[in-house]
Amino acid sequence: MVRRRLTQEERKKETRQLLLESAVEIFAQLGFHGASVDKIAEHAGFTKGAVYAHFHSKEELFLAILEQQMQLHVDNILQIIEQQQSLSHFIETMDEYFLTVSQKNRTWSMLHMEFFLYAMREESVRHKWSNMITESVKQISEAIKKLKSKENHESSLSANEMAWTILSLENGLATFYYISEDRVPLHLYGKALHNMLLPPMLEK
Repeated sequence: MVRRRLTQEERKKETRQLLLESAVEIFAQLGFHGASVDKIAEHAGFTKGAVYAHFHSKEELFLAILEQQMQLHVDNILQIIEQQQSLSHFIETMDEYFLTVSQKNRTWSMLHMEFFLYAMREESVRHKWSNMITESVKQISEAIKKLKSKENHESSLSANEMAWTILSLENGLATFYYISEDRVPLHLYGKALHNMLLPPMLEK
């Protein structure tokens, strides 16, 4: 079967995705500061010029990867929310999801923390990342509103506050999990979410 020739726009998108995939591997191997545009381009089989044709800097390239990773994570959470009939079931499923993700994403979390320090010193980067987080919270919040509408009780937290709580607790516990490992109590994420999102008075 003869493969259809890609249009210029399709080739551009394909090249961009190949560069992103290459960058993920190089960043994982060398860290954000240790990686270079030259190494990323070489690993992908392109010239440095090809990288700059799609991304103005290594920083912009990492932000593009970060945006992809964050959206993938949000999509997973949205899928979990859509499959649940109550907040309690959602919390149980999120607890299992957190354990699975924590075990698989050690390298990405290390990169996340390294870039966090960089972003705190670079206002423009911090602002871009902040916008990504705000968008993630917005998407999760809208899904939680729909889930809450299936239940009769009122929560002390708004859907927006729940979304912030879910992401904040997840990131904080993940950091300690990678440092302390087995010393972090099993299912603490689910228990903490349960106590914050579903206090005893709301379960009656």
